[in-house]
Amino acid sequence: MTEDRHLHDELAANSARVIAETKFGPIKGGRAANNCAVWLEIPYALPPGRFEDPKPLPDNFRYEDQEYIKESSYCAQPTNDGQASSRAVDNNLKPTSREWNEHRYTVPGQSGAREANRESFGSPHGLKGQGQYVSAEREEVRVNIGYRLSAFGFLASDQPKINGNFGFKDQWLALKWCSENIDRFGGLSKFPLALGNESMKSLAGDPENIQILGLSAGAHSVHQILHHVSRLPEGMRAPFKSAVLMSNAIVLKPKSPHELRPQFEALCRVLDLDPKDPNILDIMRDSSRVSASKITHVIETDKIGTEYGTFRGCLDDNWMAMDPDPMAWHTSGQFASNLLAKGVKSVVVGDLKDEWYLYSIAHPIPTPAGIKPNLERYYPEDMVDRMVKKYRTLPDNATEEASMRLFGEVLSDFQVHFPVRLLARDLHSVGYPILRYQVRWTPEQNRPKGYVTHATDSCLWHLRIPVLEPDQVPIAKSWLERIESEVQILEADGKPARPVTQVLTLKEDKKIEWCEDPEWEEKIRLLDVL
Repeated sequence: MTEDRHLHDELAANSARVIAETKFGPIKGGRAANNCAVWLEIPYALPPGRFEDPKPLPDNFRYEDQEYIKESSYCAQPTNDGQASSRAVDNNLKPTSREWNEHRYTVPGQSGAREANRESFGSPHGLKGQGQYVSAEREEVRVNIGYRLSAFGFLASDQPKINGNFGFKDQWLALKWCSENIDRFGGLSKFPLALGNESMKSLAGDPENIQILGLSAGAHSVHQILHHVSRLPEGMRAPFKSAVLMSNAIVLKPKSPHELRPQFEALCRVLDLDPKDPNILDIMRDSSRVSASKITHVIETDKIGTEYGTFRGCLDDNWMAMDPDPMAWHTSGQFASNLLAKGVKSVVVGDLKDEWYLYSIAHPIPTPAGIKPNLERYYPEDMVDRMVKKYRTLPDNATEEASMRLFGEVLSDFQVHFPVRLLARDLHSVGYPILRYQVRWTPEQNRPKGYVTHATDSCLWHLRIPVLEPDQVPIAKSWLERIESEVQILEADGKPARPVTQVLTLKEDKKIEWCEDPEWEEKIRLLDVL
């Protein structure tokens, strides 16, 4: 294995520079150690106002005359990411300073459209998603998107009026920026190019051949974007043609701003603010009065309360319409037919064998009593009551290990295993080109406690050569090639190629074959919980 270094360091060590002529003027990037051209932290929108919708770059905007080769900041966010506890901070966020930046949009950037398309934690500069190797191998432009996280990206309320979904709207602007500028990066030299690492790719910078990808909450973001696309006005088309959802999907309609008002009020109270103050929104938006660190502190320490500590998307006619109900729209067939009409020609969706493990360490679960309150971070109380009845009952004195295991099984089922199958079923039932996959082997050295668990496949999707053994590299390349060839077949035929119960599987023996889904009936039975 080679040394695994951040792009930031590779660019600093290489004096070569390369210029792209974008719609907003020239930008200077550098070259990674493998000669892949790279630009870091390119703004795709104006600096956002706190809890305000993003604004695109105006036509007269011009980029600063500087080198875009530094990983200088990451989005303000809580630091209690239990799922990242086994990984070094440098791998998750960035290599140098710990500087938050609440007011900057960049491509790349992140926690969510592809690898952490996460809604609460993450950075576009995490090592495991940087794409210089896959870009060079496959001659693709790879882009990673930075957007607002946690309360900054997803706070919502009806009184005062806070639209919410800021993180998703950030992603949408970034996708439009990429669609309008990607061709400026695809033909600069004989070397492949990388704008970053995640959230979208385009073969040789072709704006007609863009695919968006999301892992974990990134997959949830991709699903949100698909819903948004399916309701675009007449004449508007998607800024991409294909989508990949890795280990996540939407399982129930988001809450309304009215339903999220108690979360807003709870946040105000723990910040020693009066939620009924007529000027409360102005106060909350003023970073000199309420700092970003104060907001993140009350979230990461659970002072806001377990039930209010997770900020997610909401129903908002500016993003995801309330009527018809999104899940009814999903199952009606109109969702799928509108995607085709808007130019989205295929969807890929899948999961891993042992998703449960990483979900089991998402939150502290010392006893069985902690299972329901932590599930209520994500789901309504009455739904949680129905969920837990589908699983075994632990005695009150069950061990922490047993409690965590059960929590991980329940949460991974409803975050991953069930919703990805539900999405596949709804698309497949109306003949939409859908590809299902399952990963049952990942590189042994990257597995926590030996489990083929959530996100351990990212090194395959991003061809992270530094963390792969020499004999594992061909497996990763074969996986990427097989996925691409299956998508090409789907899009050429315009319909599913296999029954919905069949999945393209990377098996324990490292072979790639079509297999029957052994858990189809078990997971689909969870439908009555909804």
